Amino acid sequence: MLNKGDPVNGRRAFGRVALLAAAWIAGRPGAAQISVEIKEPQGVQVAEQCVKCHLKVNPSLVAAFQASTMGRRGVQNQLVYDEVNKLRAPKEKDEHREGLLVRNGQITCVLCHGDNHTTITETRGRVANAVCAGCHESVDKEYEKGGGHSLEPVEEYFKRSLASPEFFGVPSRVLQLSRDFVFSQQGATAPPYFDPDPEFEKTSLIHRNGCATCHTRHRFDVAEARRSESCQTCHSRVGNPVFDAYLRSKHGSIYRAEGSTWNWKARMPEALSKGEYATPSCAACHMVESERYGDVKLTHNMTAKSIWSRGLQPLLAEREQTTEAGYKAFFQQVRQQAEPKRKAMILVCRNCHSEKFAADYLNACDEVKLSADLLVIQARSILDGLARDKVLLVSTSALAARPEAAAGAEGPAATRQPERRLTAIERAYLDMARHENVRTALGAFHQSPGDVYWEGFARLEKTLDQIRALETQLRENAKKQGSVAVLTRSP
Repeated sequence: MLNKGDPVNGRRAFGRVALLAAAWIAGRPGAAQISVEIKEPQGVQVAEQCVKCHLKVNPSLVAAFQASTMGRRGVQNQLVYDEVNKLRAPKEKDEHREGLLVRNGQITCVLCHGDNHTTITETRGRVANAVCAGCHESVDKEYEKGGGHSLEPVEEYFKRSLASPEFFGVPSRVLQLSRDFVFSQQGATAPPYFDPDPEFEKTSLIHRNGCATCHTRHRFDVAEARRSESCQTCHSRVGNPVFDAYLRSKHGSIYRAEGSTWNWKARMPEALSKGEYATPSCAACHMVESERYGDVKLTHNMTAKSIWSRGLQPLLAEREQTTEAGYKAFFQQVRQQAEPKRKAMILVCRNCHSEKFAADYLNACDEVKLSADLLVIQARSILDGLARDKVLLVSTSALAARPEAAAGAEGPAATRQPERRLTAIERAYLDMARHENVRTALGAFHQSPGDVYWEGFARLEKTLDQIRALETQLRENAKKQGSVAVLTRSP
């Protein structure tokens, strides 16, 4: 392995093994951390130096950019190029900032990163979504409308996520590398880009929920972004199992069997119009707008046709909506108000199915969601009854809204309370509302029979039985003790 016949390569191989061993040792609990120091350039740099230097330290990064549409010489997008071209002429011969954005028809690194390496180092090379918007303005506006991917204000949403009772007592690193916090922070939008918590600086995570999440740097490849695998990082497993449900559907079966042969470089509207896709991908359903007898268009507003989003309505219900009759009335009202969205989705389904088939199926999915939601409403009534009788400290509204009261302490919403653990019944309720119920609804809308019942509705019923048993136990204990329930960590 160490290439004993070649002293030079042998030493290099040994060095690599030594580094790997050191890294393994450093990663063990209680071990000292390895510190890597690289002397970075300072101040304004000439654009040509970017590639020369980074070929030595980040060759794969440079190769990716040079192979990309943005990195190739020539005009790839005339509208974008016209805007960029306005910045070509420097005011003075020694002025680099504007003059070197584009050289001989080729975009350079400084167009996105700037040319002041001191600033680049301080911000870890992060690029704000607003920089992408400088050339891709219409796409950025559509993306900003897509509430599922653009959560404003970012800092406030981050604080609410941090204050979620589900996360009390969870180690910081677990939170920082979890999907929920990817959701909570839109991709770098403005200084300090996405990160109000300095602890995140120690994770080296650069991009979160922004342009580069789908169009990964530095290739920014649209063909890659069109594949459903691009969505799986965030939209899979517990809490948002869309990708898993899709792969288990007939749509997903066809996609996995045939997708490798499709022309992913073709724009989706043209591909759908010509029947090149034998089944829809995630993007084909959520990023396409169709007319009955007209054009098929592309949009980056990915929630424009979604009525229920992640399906958390029963968790967030208020006042009269928390009764079974009130929730049914609320549910029907939402359906009626969202009729234009439903019709828009049916027109997308029409690329492969009849409108009646699509409408009947989606209406059946609504009924599945309502049946599952009502189980959560039953669980809510149990926990709220315990809160009214002072057996539990907080109500379900407090658990859902994530205020200070849910932490059992005063202070700002972003304050984590490591000593406060969810009780077993609270954990069970949140599992119902955030996980099992979401899986039931999303399984239906993404055509996964197993998720609808065995992984969804059946688990809801089982957890509701568990909550009823815990209610009996808590009331008996409270009666014996004459006090509120003791807060213990759930198993």
